[in-house]
This record gives sequence, structure tokens and C-alpha cells, in this order.
Amino acid sequence: MTGTDPWRSLGTPGGHVEIVEYNPDWPLAFEREAASILAACGPLVDEVHHVGSTAVPGLAAKPVLDIMPVAAGPAEAHAAVARMAMLGYRCLGENGISGRLYFEKDVNGRTVAHIHMFPAGHPAIRTHLAFRDYLRTHPEAARDYERLKRDLAARHRNYREAYTDAKAAFIESIIAAAVRQRALGS
Repeated sequence: MTGTDPWRSLGTPGGHVEIVEYNPDWPLAFEREAASILAACGPLVDEVHHVGSTAVPGLAAKPVLDIMPVAAGPAEAHAAVARMAMLGYRCLGENGISGRLYFEKDVNGRTVAHIHMFPAGHPAIRTHLAFRDYLRTHPEAARDYERLKRDLAARHRNYREAYTDAKAAFIESIIAAAVRQRALGS
């Protein structure tokens, strides 16, 4: 990553919904942050995944990393909250998904990362990875998703929740397609 600010390719001022072209710095930012999370959380977190649109090469996205640490269990996830705070994350509880701990990180007034921490075995782990992997291997679906996100961002620039809600049906359809593909063994 170039420059002195490792977060410079991420975040939007004021938390507005903005879709930008894919940036090859995003995977590097994820790798750096995943290493920091693993170092800070030690045995509480077993693995860390890059999920969401910034994890799909070539896909335009909100410039916010979606990171999914997998904790050893629910107690370990809760024990990791203080360690995540030392890395600059604020915990917002489950934030609408049972069993998840959701965190945000702001740098210079910009939200640069969302953390979706689940305990090992939580079903959302599989769906997050299935969604990401399907978009990585199905460019037409990724292009459809990009078009949808650009349209929704234009309509919901100041309303992140409305933007997120409006994407839900598309995301569910991709997850269903990924599950069908897995069941067929392809």
C-alpha cells in the first residue's frame, strides 16, 4: 500500500453510502488488519476472513472493509471485545443478527472497517463465505450486484440502513444460488 495513511483508500466522509471502483489496496489493508486482530485476540479468535464486496476482485464497493473474525466460542467472542477496542473498534452488540458481535472502526472521521464476529459454528459464517465465493466465481452476478449497488447508493446516499435493506433480496438470491451449486457439487 502506498502513502503514509494505510487507510487512505477506505472510508467515506460522514458515513455516506458511496460506491467506488475496486482498489487493489483493499486486500492488503485486510491482510494487515487481520494480522492485527489475530495478534491482539490471540487464542480467542481462530481465523479471520475478508468478506463483503471489497473481498471480490474487480467489484466496485463501498470503501469499507468487511472483516469476519471467527471466535472459538461465544464466551471467547465476548472476551475479545476489550482487545478489539484496543485496536480502535467500537462494539455495537449484535446489531440485528443473533450471535454476532458487530464492530466499527473510524479513522480520521471515516468508517473504514466493519467487523462481523461470530462464534465457530454459527450458520452466518457459511453464508458470508458462500456469498463472497459465488461473486468471485460468477462475474455476471458480480456485475449485476455492482449495478444494483450503484443504483441504490444514488437513491440512499444518506441512509445506510435503507441501502442495506434494499440489497437484501439480491443477497439472499445469491446465497440460495451458492447453496444450490454446492448441493449439485459444482
